[in-house]
Amino acid sequence: MKKAIAVLLTLALSASAPAADGPGEVALSFLRGLTGENGVFAVGDTAISPDTPDKNRADIAQRLSRLGRGIRADDLRVLDQKLDGDLAAVLVSQITNFDSNSVQVHAVGLVKSADKWRPAPLPSSFDSTGLSFRPGFVQRAKELESWMLQARSGQLVRLKEDAFALLFEEMRKLHSPDELHEAKPDKLAADFLAALKARNLPGVLALLGGLETPRPSEWDDTFQALARVMRKPEIDHPGWRLLAAPEALRAIVMTEEDGEDGLVSVVALDPAGDFEIRPRPRAIHLPFVRSKAGMWRIRLPQDLLLPAPKSIPQDSDEEDDKVDADIVATFPEKLLAATPPLPEATARVAADAMLAALRKPSLEGLASRLDLSAASVIALDGLARAARLWQRLHQPDDLSSPVLLDVHESGDDACALVQIFSAKLPGKSSLEMVFFQRGASGWLANPGFSGSTALSFTKNAKVIADWTGPALKAREGDWTEGLLVRLGGIPADSAPAEEDACRLVGEWREAIVARDAAGLLARSACFDDDDGRKRMLQNTGYELLSRQKGEILGVHRAGRWAAVSMRVPAAPGDDSADAFPLYVVATTAAGPRVLPELDLFDPLTRGREFLNRRVWDRIAARLPDGARGELESIYEKHRTLSAAAREAPPKTAE
Repeated sequence: MKKAIAVLLTLALSASAPAADGPGEVALSFLRGLTGENGVFAVGDTAISPDTPDKNRADIAQRLSRLGRGIRADDLRVLDQKLDGDLAAVLVSQITNFDSNSVQVHAVGLVKSADKWRPAPLPSSFDSTGLSFRPGFVQRAKELESWMLQARSGQLVRLKEDAFALLFEEMRKLHSPDELHEAKPDKLAADFLAALKARNLPGVLALLGGLETPRPSEWDDTFQALARVMRKPEIDHPGWRLLAAPEALRAIVMTEEDGEDGLVSVVALDPAGDFEIRPRPRAIHLPFVRSKAGMWRIRLPQDLLLPAPKSIPQDSDEEDDKVDADIVATFPEKLLAATPPLPEATARVAADAMLAALRKPSLEGLASRLDLSAASVIALDGLARAARLWQRLHQPDDLSSPVLLDVHESGDDACALVQIFSAKLPGKSSLEMVFFQRGASGWLANPGFSGSTALSFTKNAKVIADWTGPALKAREGDWTEGLLVRLGGIPADSAPAEEDACRLVGEWREAIVARDAAGLLARSACFDDDDGRKRMLQNTGYELLSRQKGEILGVHRAGRWAAVSMRVPAAPGDDSADAFPLYVVATTAAGPRVLPELDLFDPLTRGREFLNRRVWDRIAARLPDGARGELESIYEKHRTLSAAAREAPPKTAE
């Protein structure tokens, strides 16, 4: 949808795609580079004169910084351009969510030198370029500056007038007046929620009266409220989160219709609105009214038209919960009807499926793994417990991942022991118990999900409790007990095949991108002392925090070792140089495994050289003479590959 809108805007503005490295593309790159807290486009990257005083440079930098704060890079389009030899002027439009109040037109002057276009340092001007000595430059520059001033004003007026016409056309493609006349409020509410989920502004506004003539009296407030919601990458308004937050689980639970009015009630469980509190289902109501032409539309409640409140009084929340208690009580039943359960053949498979659902960025896949058929109060508590566990795995200040340690069955009951692996504190035990129950079709989480409530749903609580107590105690000191592949040594000439090493490291890196600590550990091994376990967990945490897949540069094999050379970019927002790790692979009784504790990098710093020496000392302490020399020969090949790769851009953007 977004791509289609971009194409439509481009055609409407009569702008052709700018040629690569032409003045239009350079102007776009310049403006996009000014965005963010630390714009990547510096004053020195412009056509500024080297003779410009430092004070003037500082003033220009401040002006560009202010300009960058108002730029939305995804909304920029080349609108028009004019060339005059080695000078050019480009107009770039910025329209956000079809909002005429958001329309901006940026004017950029450019200078060509040595076959390369560079932007003038100040918008709408060729000042400070130091090129006034060129024959005819001043007159040509003034003519282009005059064109930028006049054309910018005209285009600004035209775009403001055209913005709603473009929006209206998009709305008509999605909903017709006949549909809004004939459809029922519950169907339109479902369309409304789907459009919000897709961030489809025309689809949302069409259901808020955008196709009516005249438009509703509250239209301007409605449009601005939606623009605020759509403009931000994350939704901070608690009411809008219930309707549109991608993490939330929601269902339409009640519809009322009375002639020209209607009301649709939605209940949502939002785990990411506030990570400090246990999430609970909340209700929100969408009033429907008919226009004089008979078309249904949603009339947003007043609190949704206002900006997000700084705080909500607790007693206000509690009062709302009391009023909506009967409506919220129907939530499990409606979820069960909309999301049929997916029982599994075994308790372990059910536990794996549950953890996979919990790792996803939304609660939506979780409902099918729960037993929501119990009494409403029990089912609501089970939902809240599951959402709280989701919160633990998605804390914004850490990267956590569930690791299934054991599953104990007793008849039709089972209990899964799960470690919440923290990338920041990987060695710390953080254990959870999730309970499962076998029904006629297979295994699901039992109605209580976890804790004493879940235990009360087991047929023989004592048998389960007799297992859970010792199991928890046994893992308090070392949660990895019995989980890791541990090596006493590595036989000579046992190196895995190159293709096996390459495949294994590729899967290992994919697990990093997927935040899958269990997948990483299942493909890893360590030496069988406590130091090996600690180093393996620590380095696994480091890798998960980076979440970058990287690019394989080469595969090596010598003696007992195979190894894979890689180039791994820094995490988004980190301006560090690319890293060049060498991932060591050895043969174990369980097959080839990565050895994360042997973390060798092509060093660029003394600190990294020191860490590499620790790896060499570790190998010398644990393996016979010759093992270190074999890996050192591989490492020298890795350094050669890394040096060559630094001179070339990455092959992929992964």
